[in-house]
Amino acid sequence: MIIVTGHVIARKDTEDTVERLALAHVLRSRMEAGCVSHEVSRDAQQPLRFVFIERWSDLAALQAHFRVEASRDFAHSMASLCEEAPQIDVYEAEVISIR
Repeated sequence: MIIVTGHVIARKDTEDTVERLALAHVLRSRMEAGCVSHEVSRDAQQPLRFVFIERWSDLAALQAHFRVEASRDFAHSMASLCEEAPQIDVYEAEVISIR
C-alpha cells in the first residue's frame, strides 16, 4: 500500500477557492483505479492549512493519478493559491495487526 500525506496553506484571500478545489480533487481522485481512500481536512489549530491523506493500492496507481491532467492542474492551482509550495510525502506501508 502507498500512503501519501501532504498539505497546503491557503492565503486568507484564496481560502474559499482552495477549499472548493481541494474537495473537487478529492472526490474525483476517489473514482480513480487503485484509490483506496483520499481525504482532505483542515488543521484545527491552523484553519488555512488543508491536510491531505491518501491511500493507494500500489505505486503504479499513484503514478497514474499523477499523470491525470486534472491532478496536474490541481497541483499548479494550489501552488499559485497558497502561501508556500505544497508539501507532499509518499510512503510504502503494509497493514499490520496490533492484536
